[in-house]
Formats: sequence, structure tokens, C-alpha cells
Amino acid sequence: MSQTKQPDAGSESMPEPADDFYSKSGPVPTTADDVRRYPRFYYRARVEAVIYPLAAGQQVEPIRCYLLARDLSRGGINLLHSEQLFPGQRIDVTLSKSEPRSVEVVWCRRLANRCYSLGCRFTKGDAENSPPEDMPELATKAESQASAAATPPSLRAP
Repeated sequence: MSQTKQPDAGSESMPEPADDFYSKSGPVPTTADDVRRYPRFYYRARVEAVIYPLAAGQQVEPIRCYLLARDLSRGGINLLHSEQLFPGQRIDVTLSKSEPRSVEVVWCRRLANRCYSLGCRFTKGDAENSPPEDMPELATKAESQASAAATPPSLRAP
């Protein structure tokens, strides 16, 4: 049986005030040196997660907890967690009552006391580290909402 941790969402360890965190929406601004394959969109939500130990042979149970999602793209997701994780570590995340999706931690950065930003990529199965063929429905929804918001009212269809 796996361990369960209570959610840390909204605790004093967040890198910015909760009102600022949850007020962001639409596309994430890019920089000139950004080499991402897919655009990112703000996706602020509490997600269910199962975090697996780094080494498959370890006799440690997976940990069930909640994480905060910061942004989402077709290729991956950025999450906040109260504990440090390591590249290669696997997490199963459940986004908005959908089926769990596996992600792999690519990088982890400390933002504040007990607050780590996790850059994760969607994986297809356990062995293949590529984005899923069908991108998350939430990224599609975020893209269409951002596109509609960017269209001037005079150009929108009636």
C-alpha cells in the first residue's frame, strides 16, 4: 500500500502570493532563447499525483499526494512540490478528472523554502520518453481560449 501525503497547495512555501499565482492565464511569455517545441500555457490547478522512487529496485512505496500545476504544453507540464525530486523520476498525474498520465522529471529547481519547481515531460509508456501522440485535452482548451482572447471583438464570428 502506498503512502498518502496531505496537499501542500497554498501553503507559505509558495514563491508568490496565491492571488497572483491563480490569476495568471493564457500563453506563457517566451524569450528570444526559448527552444521549446510547443508553446506553454498557464494551467493553475491542484493535481493528484503518484510519485515513484527514482530506482525501480528500491523497496520504497510510491507516494500519493497533491501537486500544484503551473503551466502545460503538448510536451510537458511544470509542477510545484514541497520536496526535491530528481531527473528520471516518474510521476503519474491526474489532470482535471482525466486518466492518469505518466511524466518524467527532467529538472528540479528550488524556488523557496519547501517549494520546488519540477519540469516534466509526458512519457508514452514506461520506456519511451516522447510526448503522447494525443496531446492533453487541457492544452488544446488552453490554446483555443488564448487564441479567442487574442482575437479582436470586431473579427470574431457572431
